[in-house]
Amino acid sequence: MNILVIDTASQLEIVAACAASGAAEASTLIQTSHSTTLMGAIDGCLNRLGLGLRGLDCIGVGIGPGSFTGIRIAVTTARMLAQVLGKPLVGVKTQLLFAVSAGAEAGENILVAFDAKKGRVFGALYRGAADPLAPLEIVPPGDYAIDALIAGVDRTRRTHLIGDGTVKYAEALAPLELAVFREDFAPDGRALCGLTAAHYRADPDAYADLNATVPCYARKSDAETAKESKR
Repeated sequence: MNILVIDTASQLEIVAACAASGAAEASTLIQTSHSTTLMGAIDGCLNRLGLGLRGLDCIGVGIGPGSFTGIRIAVTTARMLAQVLGKPLVGVKTQLLFAVSAGAEAGENILVAFDAKKGRVFGALYRGAADPLAPLEIVPPGDYAIDALIAGVDRTRRTHLIGDGTVKYAEALAPLELAVFREDFAPDGRALCGLTAAHYRADPDAYADLNATVPCYARKSDAETAKESKR
């Protein structure tokens, strides 16, 4: 399958594409808005494969949880492309996209956390499995205090720490003696495309309705919270 995958739920803008000719990826830290860089990154990846948008068979997108604005940009862009091209759209939790690229062995912990401010992270905890594309979900993607993720860690096994949230809360994670901080980690393009293809092939009919792919924010925005407090 010719597949395009995008995710902008964190500052790391991720674009990956796979075709019979190979794979191309671009993972870039974006300090401004992903809206100004995403389409250029998509064009660059597809061009390296000699693939046009209409040559795609499927589009995958990270739906969060993470940055509210970033999630909206990725999901809106992916839905627009899928609608114009008439292609299926596969939404995948952002933390899972990162976890399948960790290279963890079966039984090892994979803790993915993005800084959510207010003393919390948008994170998840997985355990490596024989199939690297199907890690066991221990703590589902959501909005947590870092301690909630640490509690589920098997401390007898190595723990892969991924995301800027693990850097911010490095002191809280320090007691995990077998932990490895994966600084400058970027997901592998082939893994992202493989995960998207696996989800699609498992149930093609589930991805025909573009409206079924929606953002996973995990918590209310500051604007929503402020509005409710005035009622």
